[in-house]
Amino acid sequence: MQTNDGISVENYRKLLRRAAWRLQYKARTQQLKECYLLFESQVHDSGFETEILSKVYIKELLDTIPWEKCRFVIQRTILDGMTEHEVARELNITQQGVNKWKRKGLELLRQTLIDSYK
Repeated sequence: MQTNDGISVENYRKLLRRAAWRLQYKARTQQLKECYLLFESQVHDSGFETEILSKVYIKELLDTIPWEKCRFVIQRTILDGMTEHEVARELNITQQGVNKWKRKGLELLRQTLIDSYK
């Protein structure tokens, strides 16, 4: 089907899908940044006692994740600073698999943090 200006409806659909994907991607990255900032505020308080309490708090947060692989991925990529590629080699899975576990874990942690502050 052609419109008056010669661009097909299918082209418009493609453009709309691409724009929707970009909006979703921006929303997800913003959400991940907010979650990371919550982690950072918990980890980087000053003082020895605060540091110990922060580590205990983070350990308790990680224990709320029901999947061992997910906890391992979060620990290695976020807390230990390893790249997704390095963790993928360590676990013998793809980098995309590590990314999916990390996103799933961060979303679960984000939801746990939101629920705990209500």
